[in-house]
Amino acid sequence: MKTILVALSALVIANANAFDCKQNEAQFIGKVSDLRIVKIDQGIRDCYFKIQFTRFDSSMVCPLDESAAASTELLDSDCRMNLQNDQEISGYLIEKSGTIYIE
Repeated sequence: MKTILVALSALVIANANAFDCKQNEAQFIGKVSDLRIVKIDQGIRDCYFKIQFTRFDSSMVCPLDESAAASTELLDSDCRMNLQNDQEISGYLIEKSGTIYIE
């Protein structure tokens, strides 16, 4: 029985290490900081901001690095989220092709 359990564990570990992540992920809670609004055109603007994390839980399979996420300026296209500095925010961060998004 021990032999089967050891073999099964080795197989699971080998498969997890061989997994190629298409995107790194983390769930978070934090506050908006360094919010800046950039006017693109008449009536069109983009909001850029950072997040000061109070909780950051990386995915076990494809983890997102907390220090990279904390130093990244995120984009809210056309300021749809109506963010303000010190506003609490939560959700999922996803990193694809070197860019971090909130989902």
